Amino acid sequence: MNANTTTQDEPQCGVDWRVEARAAFPELESLCGAEWSVHVFLTELLDIVRKAHRDADAETLDRAYGFAKWCLDQPRRFLADAAIVSFYEHLFDDWELRHEIAERLPDRIAERVRPLWEWRLPVERLAEVDQLLG
Repeated sequence: MNANTTTQDEPQCGVDWRVEARAAFPELESLCGAEWSVHVFLTELLDIVRKAHRDADAETLDRAYGFAKWCLDQPRRFLADAAIVSFYEHLFDDWELRHEIAERLPDRIAERVRPLWEWRLPVERLAEVDQLLG
């Protein structure tokens, strides 16, 4: 694929997320082809985030959370929605990482994703997430 090739996500995105993804994560180049969606990329990125939290790899965490935030900040909703449902919604699935994750989430992101956490997390876990983010 060259820079002039249009992918099926681009009309919905307004930007080519693959360019940003390749720049931030050249090691995930294989997931940036036209046959892969941003949802697949973000799901793989979430696995990388979990490992980076366990390894205290701040540089990888900065890149990963930066890419997810970049998606969330795009003017069209396609990438923002993808970041919410394929990345942020699942952050607390590895419960033992909750403290480290909470430290990296700005209030405005948590506010947008909280309704999904409400649906996914047991009441006591949601209360703890609220306390960690409060």
